[in-house]
Amino acid sequence: MEEKKLNEAYEKTYFKMLNFVSYRLRSEKEVLDRLEKYLSKFSLPKDSSDSVKSKVLSKLEDDGYLNDVKFASSYVKGLIFSNKPVSNMKIFQFLLKRGVSKEVIMNVLSSDLPSDFLLKNALKEGEKKKNSLRDVNPYTLKRKLLDYLYKKGYPSEVIHSVIDSLL
Repeated sequence: MEEKKLNEAYEKTYFKMLNFVSYRLRSEKEVLDRLEKYLSKFSLPKDSSDSVKSKVLSKLEDDGYLNDVKFASSYVKGLIFSNKPVSNMKIFQFLLKRGVSKEVIMNVLSSDLPSDFLLKNALKEGEKKKNSLRDVNPYTLKRKLLDYLYKKGYPSEVIHSVIDSLL
């Protein structure tokens, strides 16, 4: 009876997890958190729950659904093709929050981001901010642009080149 209940919990949980990862790529932490949430609905002892969890995770990993490098790379490539400007810091924080390791994030950012990505995004955001600050003296405008871009997470060399080109 116990074996039947474990198999039922495994199958239901596995198919729920397949449904969860079918919409978009997920990080390993997201999958693990959701897996624990699903398993908590079954009244299984801790050791049985752990065995079901490990079976589901190994099956998902064998099927290629658990890969933080692929998740991070997909996220970064999606941002490149989107029209929304973002900085390295925002990407880094998003991926870190999703449980991707710092090494993986740094590798993906260095390999997948085009060299002019940050400059184009900072320029786009700087122009938008400059247009919103029309009746401001040049010194105040420069300071506000510096603060704005710095708060958005752009590196100082990018900020200074954007300010030089805008003013």
